[in-house]
Amino acid sequence: MQRGSAIPLHRGAATFADPARGYAHPAASTEGSLWIMLALVFGAVTFNMGLCFLNTGFITVSNLHVIGCEAIIITATLLYAYKELNQAHLLLIGGIVLWTLLLSSLRVIFMTDDAFDIKIVRDLIIPIAFFLLGLRVKNLKHADFIVRVIVLVVLGFALFEYFALDAFIKYFSVAKYYIARGTMEAKQALQSADLFVSGMRPAGAEGGRNLFPFLGDHRVSSVFLEPVSLGNFGVIVAIWAIVRSKFGDSYQIGLLLAAFVLIVLADSRFGAYLCILAFVLMLFPLGLATAGVVVLPLVALVVLIITPLVVTGSFVLAAQILGEFDVWTWLGLRAAQRQTFDSGYAYTISGIGVIGLTALWSILFAAKGPDRQYYTLRNLMALYYGTILCVSNSPYTIKTASLTWFLIGAAAAVKPKQPMENVENQKPAVNAGAMPIPLHGRVRFKERTNSAV
Repeated sequence: MQRGSAIPLHRGAATFADPARGYAHPAASTEGSLWIMLALVFGAVTFNMGLCFLNTGFITVSNLHVIGCEAIIITATLLYAYKELNQAHLLLIGGIVLWTLLLSSLRVIFMTDDAFDIKIVRDLIIPIAFFLLGLRVKNLKHADFIVRVIVLVVLGFALFEYFALDAFIKYFSVAKYYIARGTMEAKQALQSADLFVSGMRPAGAEGGRNLFPFLGDHRVSSVFLEPVSLGNFGVIVAIWAIVRSKFGDSYQIGLLLAAFVLIVLADSRFGAYLCILAFVLMLFPLGLATAGVVVLPLVALVVLIITPLVVTGSFVLAAQILGEFDVWTWLGLRAAQRQTFDSGYAYTISGIGVIGLTALWSILFAAKGPDRQYYTLRNLMALYYGTILCVSNSPYTIKTASLTWFLIGAAAAVKPKQPMENVENQKPAVNAGAMPIPLHGRVRFKERTNSAV
C-alpha cells in the first residue's frame, strides 16, 4: 500500500472504494444472493423473538442459546461474505481480537476484573461481518427491498403488540424470556406488565409517555423485545430513507412514515431528536458535516465529563459513570466500578480503552468511498452512534447493528458511474490519497446520484 492511500477494504480493488476500479466483482448480488442476504440480516434482527416464542411455550432458554444463535449468524455471515475478505479486513479482525483480549487479560492479571470479557469482541466483529455482507450488494434497490421487508415485519408486530397486548404476551412473554436469561428479576415483571423492564412508562407527575401522551404508557418493543432497540431501528430506517430520497430515483415517503410510527410507538424522544439532527446535518456541505461528526465523540465526552452541570435526564448517569473513571480505566486496564450499559462511551472505553475507541473511529473516516451517497450515509450513521453512545450501549446489539453496517457496506459497494474526483467541476482531489470531500457546495436536498440505484 502506498503512503497516504486509503484503506483497502474491498477485495479485488485498489482501495475500499476506488471509483477507477469499479465494483463489478464476482460477489455481485444476484436474485439468489438477495434472499440469502435477507435471511442473514432478518435472522439477526428477529432471532431473539424466536427464542422468546420458544421460551414462552416450549423450552427454557438461557444465555447459551442466545450466544449460540449469534455465533451461528455471525459465522454464516462471514462465510457467505468471505470473497470480500482482503488483507485489511483480516488485519482489522485480528487487531480487534488481540487488542481486546490483551486488555481483558491485563485486567484479570491486575485483579481489576474477575473474568475475561469476550462480549466486546463480539460487539466489534458484528459491524465487520455485516459490512462485508453489504459489499455483496450490486444494486441499492436490493438493499431497499431488504429494508422494506424487515420494516413491514417490525411494523406488523409493533401494531400487534400495541393493539392486542394480551394476545402478544400470550405468545411472546418478554419478561419471562429476560428472567430466564437473568436480565430481569421476577418482581420487575409485575411492574412492566410482563414486558421488558422499560416497556411501561412509570405513572405520576414525572412519568408517562413523552411522545403523544394520549397513546398511553405502553412503550412498544416489537420483534426487538425492548423499546430502546425499536427506537434505534426507527432512526436507522429514517436515515436510510432520507439518504435514498436525496440520492435515489424517488422519495422514500413510506419508509419515513414507518420510521416515524415506530419511533412514536417506542416513545423514543431521543430518537425523534436524532432524526431531526440527521436531516439538518445532511443539508450541510459534505466536508463540514464530515468534520463535525469526526470530532463528535470528543465533544460528547467533554460535555459529559468537563461540564456535567449542563446535562440532564439520561445524560446524568452517563456523566457519573465516566466521572468515576481513573487513568487506568480510560486506558482499558481497569474495569468500571459499576454497570456501563447506560453509558455507551463508558462501556466502550472500559473494554478497549480510549486508544482503541480513537483507532476504530478513525478507521471509519479513513476509508475512501465511491460517492457522496456513501459519505452522507456514513456521516449520518456516525451521528447515530456518536449520540446514542452518550446514554446507552444499545447500538452494539446485533438486532440493530446488523442492518446498520449492512447498509453502510451496500452503499460502499455500489459501482459509481463517474469517479467522485470528477463530480465537483471535473477536478481531481487535491491529494490522491485523501478523501475527495468538497468543503463547498450549495445547500440542497435532492441530488442526482452517480451510483447504481
